[in-house]
Amino acid sequence: MCGDLGPHCAAEKCADSSDYLCDYPVGEGRTCDLPLCESHAYEVAPNIHYCPGHLILWQEFRASGREVAELENVMPFKERR
Repeated sequence: MCGDLGPHCAAEKCADSSDYLCDYPVGEGRTCDLPLCESHAYEVAPNIHYCPGHLILWQEFRASGREVAELENVMPFKERR
């Protein structure tokens, strides 16, 4: 194959063609945006994908129990008084 195939997967030196970008938030409204192939893009929610490194951080966050506390602070989840 030749020509511009677009960005290549940056995870673990894969270099396969990239169909996804890491959606992990890194601050100031930005995301990681690491290009990922289908094998290295881990879907954590509908159309939300994390790279292998950020998947580990996400799993640690969920295991810590802090996820519930954070979701309780989101306006739609609060009880209306």
